[in-house]
Amino acid sequence: MPFADVIGQDGPKRKIRTALAREAIGHAYLFSGDDGIGKRLMALRFAQALSCEAPPSPSQPDSCGSCRACEQIVSGAWPDLLIIEPEQDKANPQIKIDQVREIERHVIYRPLLSTRKICVIDDADRLTANAANAFLKTLEDPPDHSLFILVTSRPLRLLATVRSRCLTLKFSPATPTQFEGALALKQAMAIEDARFLSQVCGNRIGVALRTDLSQLRSRHDQFLELCQAETLAHATAVLQRAEDLSKSQPFPDVIDWLAHGLRDVLLVTLGTGPDHLLHQSHIPLLEHVAESLTPADVVELLEFLQTLEQAPTQNLNLQLCLETFLFRFHQTIHRDAA
Repeated sequence: MPFADVIGQDGPKRKIRTALAREAIGHAYLFSGDDGIGKRLMALRFAQALSCEAPPSPSQPDSCGSCRACEQIVSGAWPDLLIIEPEQDKANPQIKIDQVREIERHVIYRPLLSTRKICVIDDADRLTANAANAFLKTLEDPPDHSLFILVTSRPLRLLATVRSRCLTLKFSPATPTQFEGALALKQAMAIEDARFLSQVCGNRIGVALRTDLSQLRSRHDQFLELCQAETLAHATAVLQRAEDLSKSQPFPDVIDWLAHGLRDVLLVTLGTGPDHLLHQSHIPLLEHVAESLTPADVVELLEFLQTLEQAPTQNLNLQLCLETFLFRFHQTIHRDAA
């Protein structure tokens, strides 16, 4: 059944199904939680359950997933559903007032084929100030036949007056077991690959499904290369590596795989078992690196790395930031050799 396609999220599913069964549906919902954990998918499943032409069970509200309404909702062709999202081709994607006017035109008329005119606003936190205020007027006096579903990973960026007029459902990442089972089912993925993605993607199934696994592994393996004494043995090597990284990869990606690698080293210094490590096929190298380190040494590197996360927003020279970190990294993990 379509609700089953949403991995985890038992709390939101239960509340939506209860509202459907009791025919006590609010006029506006706010789906809040991390990116890539099923909020938009749940909004579409909610719309399907309201519009399905052959619902499978009155006692457990859901949709068939295969009738005209269900298929057209997925394709975006259902006349009683409007999906609004930011303009993706812009450097700073926003939802503008013209799109809010489109919402007003959509909901003002009664539904054509179902009982509700549904509007899903994805990344609703990207409403401009003018658009948010215009939308608030519609939200304050909505037509009886309307349903608004706002989807966001940054709810505090929405107007407080908008949030207060919505029923908020909080979404959480799947558990590791749910995550790995979903990847095994959807992608026929080996368990070691699913565990790798579980850690890197934070059990966010949507993020994992749009990730290139081989490219991701290649990036993370760069940490192991940096652990080799000869990789950063000379100042020129450090400068060249920092330049290569700053030009070849997005800065947040570099920070991400460096942090995951240091986490592995920290876990080894703490004596944690191998099942919790990301780089499970390189345990001898991680143990060699950890031999001369204390947990405090690794935490210091992680804290320094954390300060660099804000570098792009502070207009700092990213290559210089990486140079500074790589010098400190090499000196810390190879200080006995020096």
